Amino acid sequence: MQFFPKLKLIHWLAILSFVVFYLALTLTNLTSLPIFVDEAIYLRWSQIAWKDASWRFISLTDGKQPLYTWAVIPFFKIFDDPLFAGRATSVFFGLFTLLGIGYTGWLLKGKNLAFWSMFAALISPFLFFYNRFAVMEGTLLAFCVWIFAFAILLAKTNRLDVAMILGIVTGLGLLVKSTALFYFLLIPSAYLLVVNWKKILTKDLFRFVGLVLIAWGIAQVIYNIQRLSPWMHVIKDKNAFFIVPYSEIFKDPSRLLNNFLDIWRWHGAYTTLPLLLIGLFGLLSWVKKSPRPAILTASWFFLPLLGTVLLARLFSTRYMSFATPFLELLIGYGFVAVTSHKKRILLALISSLLPLFLIGKLIYDPIHFPYVKVDEGYVNGWSAGNGTKQIAQWAKDRLKANPNIDKLTIYTEGTFGILPHGLELYTQGLPKLEIIGIYPINDIPPAQVIQNARANKETYLILNNTEIEGVPPGLELIASYEKLRVNSMRLYRVVPR
Repeated sequence: MQFFPKLKLIHWLAILSFVVFYLALTLTNLTSLPIFVDEAIYLRWSQIAWKDASWRFISLTDGKQPLYTWAVIPFFKIFDDPLFAGRATSVFFGLFTLLGIGYTGWLLKGKNLAFWSMFAALISPFLFFYNRFAVMEGTLLAFCVWIFAFAILLAKTNRLDVAMILGIVTGLGLLVKSTALFYFLLIPSAYLLVVNWKKILTKDLFRFVGLVLIAWGIAQVIYNIQRLSPWMHVIKDKNAFFIVPYSEIFKDPSRLLNNFLDIWRWHGAYTTLPLLLIGLFGLLSWVKKSPRPAILTASWFFLPLLGTVLLARLFSTRYMSFATPFLELLIGYGFVAVTSHKKRILLALISSLLPLFLIGKLIYDPIHFPYVKVDEGYVNGWSAGNGTKQIAQWAKDRLKANPNIDKLTIYTEGTFGILPHGLELYTQGLPKLEIIGIYPINDIPPAQVIQNARANKETYLILNNTEIEGVPPGLELIASYEKLRVNSMRLYRVVPR
């Protein structure tokens, strides 16, 4: 079994071109989209874990696995902007997703599928968005595709070293997000590539089963390092909040129908209809010519999505993004199946126009990108963070310009999320600054804030969710930062009466 393809100079240049184009696209205007609520939370966790080793498992307090928060820490040491550092982490893992798609394509069908699948991944707005977004999905994508690659290698080689590497990769994937469990369970399906239907019970099968058990065991050992923290149990509690109990899966048919339809609505919006049709053509052509790799790839795309449709209590585009690399392989085969070289190039040019337009929109005008309704929170409402960085910079400038200030206190509407975590993220280590989250806010300004303002003139209040008309008595508007439509972020100075 050959582990790597023999590449000519032109192949190396093609791979280099893909890498350069990928980095140029993903790193351009990386922070043009203001920080999102989940980014603020995850990056603040990373910052705390970096500064205090006793909090390395801080993400478990909210039921989130810790690998992404750990992965961001080295990037904090390189880049001053914490949002850029977090998104650069996703860019880094996105590169491994791109290369993993290419490598898997080669394992399944050769260099032709490898390069066309990489092309499909490169022009995918869906992958592009999560490859430059500071959440766990970008990291999860990389591990999912490499679990697939090593599962294929294990089926083809039946080697212990491959099983051990597969176990390590799978274990690390489980440390990113629980969704990786789908692919943990799908590993045995890779044997479909080599099974002899006339004589199934062979030594090779029993050896493969044993190696899969070893891979699973290693993955579980890695996953269970979270038991070093007393909060590992919160993962189960958190999953229970998002997942429907098995006994209730079919109690609400409308939920299942909506989840199923949402998958195709969202893929139509973010993968685009032309590429979806090419993927369907690729699947049908592949099944006709080489059914085993086609069915295997399709199963790794459809089965986890089916599991998500059945189990998801709350559904969004993020919860289905993990299967996208396998769609890119089907799209890649759709290009390969066009036998005429000229027609293939023409199809690639035409089908890439809309995806590249959407990618350009994400780079240069992400606020007005045509998000599906469930994703409008990235640019609108309480979850959008426009104003967070600006207020943090205002606080830095005020303290620098007024060295006689003993303490500048900022009260934020909210105790978890954009406020106060986003503000804390941008002002880490700033002396004389005190940030206090309060929720709920029943009076504006709250009595607690007024009381503090009487003792300290440098007392401020940020409202991000509560909409009010005009400026209430006792407040002086310092700055307001608009979002797409509603819930502007407003900074007030508290002036006690």
